[in-house]
This record gives sequence, C-alpha cells and structure tokens, in this order.
Amino acid sequence: MKIVVIGAGIIGVTTAYEFAERGHQVTLIERREGAGLETSFANGGQLGAGEVAPWAGPEVPGQALRWMGRADAPFRLRLKPDPEQWIWLLRFLMRCRASARAERVLPNLALALLTRARMEEITAKFASAGDPILFDERRDGILQIFHTAHSLEGAAKEAEVMRRAGLEQRVLTAAECVDVEPALAPALQKGGIVGGLYCESDGSGDAHVFTRELAARAEKMGVRFVAGADVESFETEGGKITGVRTKGWLFGGDAFVLAAGVGTAKLARQLGLRIPVYPLKGYSVTVPAMGPAGEGLAPKVSMTDEARKIVVSRLGERVRVAGTAEVSGYDTTLEMPRARSVLAGLLDLLPQLGAQAEQAEFWTGLRPMSSDGSPIIGQAGRFSNLYLNTGHGSLGWTLAAGSATALADAICGAPPRLELSPYSINRFSFI
Repeated sequence: MKIVVIGAGIIGVTTAYEFAERGHQVTLIERREGAGLETSFANGGQLGAGEVAPWAGPEVPGQALRWMGRADAPFRLRLKPDPEQWIWLLRFLMRCRASARAERVLPNLALALLTRARMEEITAKFASAGDPILFDERRDGILQIFHTAHSLEGAAKEAEVMRRAGLEQRVLTAAECVDVEPALAPALQKGGIVGGLYCESDGSGDAHVFTRELAARAEKMGVRFVAGADVESFETEGGKITGVRTKGWLFGGDAFVLAAGVGTAKLARQLGLRIPVYPLKGYSVTVPAMGPAGEGLAPKVSMTDEARKIVVSRLGERVRVAGTAEVSGYDTTLEMPRARSVLAGLLDLLPQLGAQAEQAEFWTGLRPMSSDGSPIIGQAGRFSNLYLNTGHGSLGWTLAAGSATALADAICGAPPRLELSPYSINRFSFI
C-alpha cells in the first residue's frame, strides 16, 4: 500500500516507521524543516506508564478558580471568542468526575505498556544492527512525590487498579523517597514531602532526539520525508481521499493518517470532520546537570511533583523540568513569568541546582489534548481511508510507539496487539 502520514512529531514518525517496517510505501509530510520540532521538541522526557491518568478530574474546576490570575498557576484558562475553545472546555468539564477519569486509565495504560514493549523491540533492532538509537534514555524508574497524606492515598488507590492490570508501583515513605533518589535530601530536610509512589519499570529519555533519529532511519528504510510542506488541500473521489496537495506537489496514496498534533483539527475540518482536540500550552526549562565545580547535583530518577504539577528528568548532562497547562488557543508566545514559575518549582524541589539556573534554557509548546484525556486512533469521518492518530496531550512520548503499532496493525489487517475501539472517535457523543 501507499501510505501518507501528515505530521513528523513523535506520533507521525513512529507511525511512518511502523508502516515502513511492514514493507509499505510511505510518504511523511511535515510543515516544519525537520522532525520533532514542536510538541516533541522539549517535553518533560518521561516514559511513564504509571502517569497515564487524564488531567480532567473532580478537583480541576476548583483549582482553576483558586489559581485565577496567578502567573505561576499550574493550570490557567484564557477565554477567547473562539467556539472551538468553548466546545472543548464544555466537553472537558463534563469529564471532571472521578468515574470519568477512572474510565480512561486502563485504555491509556494498555497503550503505554504496548509502547514500552515496542520501544524495546525498536531499540534492540537497531542496536543489534550496530546502529543504536541514543536518546539519553534512563531506566531508573519514575518517582511521584506527594505533599499531603490525602493525595498519596488517592494515588495509591489508583496504583492498585494499575497493578491488577500489570503495572507494579510501590508506595514509599518520605525517607524511602530519598533512598530511591538521594538528590531529594535537601527537600526532605525542608519538610513537606509525606511520601511517594515509585514505578521502577518506567523511564525517561529525550523525545526530540529519538524522533529525529527514528525519522532518519525510516528514510533509510524507504520513507519519503517531505519537510517544509504545508498541506493546502485534499483530493477526493467518492468516499475516498486520493491525494494530498502541498504547494506545487500532489501526493497520492491508499491510506491517509492525520498525525499533525495541534494542527490535526484544522486539517480534519477540511474533510468535514470535527475532532475534540485542542491545544494546551506548556513550558519546560533545561539546566546543566553538573555544578560549577563538576559535582553531581542532579537526580538520576525521573520525578513528578504532584502539588507543583511539574515533571523532572535527567537527560544526559542536562536536567529538564516541564509543567503548566494553559487553555489559551494556538498562541506560542513564551511568557517569562510562566517559564520562571516552572524553574522555581524545580529549585524548590532541588535547591542544590540553584547555580545552574543562570544557564537555564526556556521553551514553550502546545500539546494536542483530547477532551477525555485519551488519544483518538483509527478510521474517522466519511472517507473510508482517512485515519487519525492524535489527541495524546502530555502523553505523546509515553503512548507513541503503541499508538502507531495498533493503528498499523488495524490498517494492514495484521493480528491486533491492541483493540482500537476504546480509542475510536465514536466514543464521543457529539462531534
């Protein structure tokens, strides 16, 4: 088959790779000059099966009201005269129930576990061929840190649900958190940490580097990578898409996959399809891992601070901290008060990194978030050969390889590793 994939972030690149590995002719179209330059570029780095619960929950509306007007608010809402935003918000608020959150945990976990297995296979394949993909991967686990007994208790209950589905996590005391990650000792001395949840089988790595390197290997396998190309229109005939038109070019195919992150909704509208995906703006800060005298001050274990809503990962000689969620449309302006609030969260958790703050690199990007916190994967709309792989939000890195594998299995008619019905667009009652 001829497959056209639109979007070369982590989702689009893994999708293109899966089809190429199955022997199909693949064209990968990207509007930017290279792979992984938007949402995948500087995310928090976590490959965390233990962190797949949706953001929508019963506590969110109250938190949004309390944080209103705060520059450092983990969640911020900027209302616009935009029907797309209002409709998405309505759907999101309808999901702010404990039962709705629980409903999506296991589907997300299944994708995360498939991603973990598929990542092992992909990296082992290239390593055995003498061409390893090096992306600052660490397999030291992920430690979630809690500041109240109530929040730890709630997380432990959710972890028990995941344990029954095959993911082991350990509840830790505050002292045991420091045993797992000694870099937390200064934070423990300040007080406030009551305990943690540790998933030893989770890990971290640089999503941008992996995306770029896998794209290069996919090209060697025959994928045609067309960068710097904006999709202008689609050619259709009857109930099928026959081609994608960019400036000066027409790319034909048998199947078309929209995996363009926050740009997917606009592309889908050209085909008469509205999808419940909207951008959530986030920030990240990257600092050196070593102190001025060369001493090691940075953590080795990736961490999530549940109260501050930040994640911290060691990426080689760097430390990356990411956080905040802002519903503010498609604006990518880097607001320094917001960015510095993420850095402040890092230094509150790891004060020994204070000297590195002078070399901080700030970044902001948009996450393509579905209203219920799970991705949309599979056939969609009135065109039988149109497929979606989008809406992963902050979980794109954690769910990418699994999403790509499941979609490729379905399109190619292979025995499914994962049933796609829980991720279908048909789960939404109105579009």
